Amino acid sequence: MAVGEVSEQDWIVGSTGVWAGDPQGEWRSHGPYPFAVEGIQRDESSLLVGTGHGLWEAPLDPVGRWTQLHDEALTEVLDVARDAEGAPVAAGSYGVSVSTTDEFGLRRWRSLTEDLSPDQRYTNVIRLAGPDLWLAATEAGVLISTNSGLHWESTELSGSPVRSLEKLDDQWWAGTDDRGLWCSHDGHAWKQVDCPAAAVFSVALSGNNLLVGGYDGVHWRNAQGVWKQSGPRALIRCLVMAGKIWVAGADPGGLWVSGDEGASWHRQGPFQRVTVICPPGGAA
Repeated sequence: MAVGEVSEQDWIVGSTGVWAGDPQGEWRSHGPYPFAVEGIQRDESSLLVGTGHGLWEAPLDPVGRWTQLHDEALTEVLDVARDAEGAPVAAGSYGVSVSTTDEFGLRRWRSLTEDLSPDQRYTNVIRLAGPDLWLAATEAGVLISTNSGLHWESTELSGSPVRSLEKLDDQWWAGTDDRGLWCSHDGHAWKQVDCPAAAVFSVALSGNNLLVGGYDGVHWRNAQGVWKQSGPRALIRCLVMAGKIWVAGADPGGLWVSGDEGASWHRQGPFQRVTVICPPGGAA
């Protein structure tokens, strides 16, 4: 492995550029581009990086060349995933998009949600739950597709912007802009969960501990079902729990780490904003 190459043990942070390292140690800039990073998908060979300037594939070697994947039809990318064949799927202000390769070997992108309303097209998060089941967190709620994005329908969580969407412990969890936290077993039927934050931008779950990130920091529901406030008073865009290590990304506010399950938090790294956190060996 080359010096500085991303390893399975590295955490990945999306900020102004991509960074790799240890939440309780050192961070190193990965690649030459100071893009405003919004979404990252990692696998064993590369990183897909969604930015305000399009979509890129970054090698694990920090001095390797980044490959531009977007064209003039794909601009702002807010989240990214890979389909069952490993092809990139991009989500952003113009919807969910996939690509084909033209006769010159270039990617040409098309929207799968072009016929929907503007709020339904605007996709904050895309999650591919299997070869056919796709979920999209949009400005109009959660949309679901059972045929790889060819057709979309509204779910019971509609009428509110959805900022976060995660599959945690066999349940879907969604955070809305104005109606708090919701959960679902199948992605279609949703129920609201008691939560002190009206706006939920991130959610994480580990055992009996549930964390949500709102405008005013981290809210923590313990094993007794009691909510407490924890961490910095900032807008928390992303949350990851890895055992006793809890990591929160604030926008603005940087990276915050707790090594004692939320009892104390410390700011780490050179970041002014953090929008994505990928734990070791995992996806965003």
